[in-house]
Amino acid sequence: MGDFQGRHALIFAAAPETEYGYIRAFLDGHPDARIACADGGLRHVRALGLRPDFMIADCDSSPEIEGAEVIRLKPEKDDTDTQGCLREVVRRGCTAATLVCATGGRLDHELANLSLLEEAHALGVPLTILDRQNRIVLHPGGCMKFKMPADYRYFSLVPLDAVLHGVTIGNAKYPLRDATVTRAGMVTISNEAAANETVSVEITDGRALVVFSRDLGAAL
Repeated sequence: MGDFQGRHALIFAAAPETEYGYIRAFLDGHPDARIACADGGLRHVRALGLRPDFMIADCDSSPEIEGAEVIRLKPEKDDTDTQGCLREVVRRGCTAATLVCATGGRLDHELANLSLLEEAHALGVPLTILDRQNRIVLHPGGCMKFKMPADYRYFSLVPLDAVLHGVTIGNAKYPLRDATVTRAGMVTISNEAAANETVSVEITDGRALVVFSRDLGAAL
C-alpha cells in the first residue's frame, strides 16, 4: 500500500477509445502515477505499453487479467469495476485520481462514471474525468477559481441538482450574477474565460459538473 500513499492514480475504464494522445500527455505530466485498471480497460493499458499496478476484474468485459495484483470480483455485484478501482486507490492512500476511457460507450456506463465525481468528493479525493475532448470535475458548491486548462477553449456548468441557486460567474465572456440555473433550459453552456483571467464560479446552493472542452482537431 505504501506505493500508493500520497500518489495520483490513473484509472482506466473500458469505454471505446483509440485516441490516446490525451493519456500520454497526462502521463508526461504525472510520470509517477499509479495505474489501476477496471476489467476491459486492460486493452487500453496494453495499447499504451503500460502494466497496471492492480486490476479489478469480474471478467465480463475481458477474460484476460494482468497486473502486479489482480482483485477478482463476481459478475453479480452492486458496484461497477470502475467504482471498485476508485474505492481501492482511495483505500491505498492516493490523494488524487484521474479517470480515462470512461466516456463514449454505453450511456448508462458513462453516466455511472460521471457519478463517481460525487463519490470521490465524498471520499475526500479530487477526481478528474478525461477524454480527448473534455476535462470534467465536480463543483461541490461554494466558490471555485481556475485558469482555463491548456488547449481547452470552453467551460460549461452542468447542474447535478435540479436547481442551482446563487450562481455567479466572473471573468468570463458570459458573466452571471446571483442567478438561478436549472437543468431545464440551463444557460451555462459554452462559456469562455476572459483573456488571461482567473475565472470564478460561485454556487450558493447546489452541485454541478464543470466541463472544460475543445473542438475536435484542436491541439492536445
